[in-house]
Amino acid sequence: MQRAVILGVYDFIGYSLCRYMLDKGIEIVGIHFQKSQDSYFTEEKRLEIGRNANFKEVIFQEWNASSIDDILFISLYEEDLSNTPFIEDLMKKLEAINVSNHGIILLLPASLAGKEAIKKEWQQTLTSIFEKKNVSVLELYLPTIYGPWQPEGFFFQQSLNYLAGENKMPKLASWEWTHDAIYIEDAVKLIINSAEGREEGKFILASGQDGQWLDCAESVLGSRLEKSLSNLNGNSEIKENIKIMTVKDNEDITKGLSMQKEQYTRIKESRL
Repeated sequence: MQRAVILGVYDFIGYSLCRYMLDKGIEIVGIHFQKSQDSYFTEEKRLEIGRNANFKEVIFQEWNASSIDDILFISLYEEDLSNTPFIEDLMKKLEAINVSNHGIILLLPASLAGKEAIKKEWQQTLTSIFEKKNVSVLELYLPTIYGPWQPEGFFFQQSLNYLAGENKMPKLASWEWTHDAIYIEDAVKLIINSAEGREEGKFILASGQDGQWLDCAESVLGSRLEKSLSNLNGNSEIKENIKIMTVKDNEDITKGLSMQKEQYTRIKESRL
């Protein structure tokens, strides 16, 4: 892979993919879902990669998606998928896409892979668009991903903020997949290897470790975990047409969470 386009380049997964590929010398066009005002964290990310000669940023609204000669990564892992205007704009862009034989990698939250999850209208539209264009698509469903730059809505980052005295007791969001957890760099390597191997189909990424999410939560909160967590979200069964793709070597969770805490602390201190 020499070039790639990342839709959602400043999101948690998109940004981590971008940094990893830039380090490998891959040229990246990063599509940014610009909000009314970018967050401080987005500005920090832009400063870290913006000077790289292999990186070009394009605002989503200005993106000409009519012709793509590279692999396209679509990161929807942490987007508000109930945001109808955003979804409509995204579908219009994708309908105009003309992807040559390089394929599309679709990154989605694992909650959509659950056996009881009802397929959303936008998912059906997306499937229809890709089928009409006869495009090679790899759908990857991601469990909780942790590590540097994890968004503040996730339980582990909430917990770290709580221990630092910045937050109330962490609250588990209904959309967070609590049946597994993977360190960000391990997830990124698996995604890149799948893209380079021209995988197709639907897969859920897995750590291969029983109780990894709970182990992470306990590593952060210790005995305080019981007070903040009454029950986990749903059951762990996934749809029959989704296969499992397992990480070979998992990062030590204590080390991974420590790197997440250190990075967040550094960013916070830089704002003082």
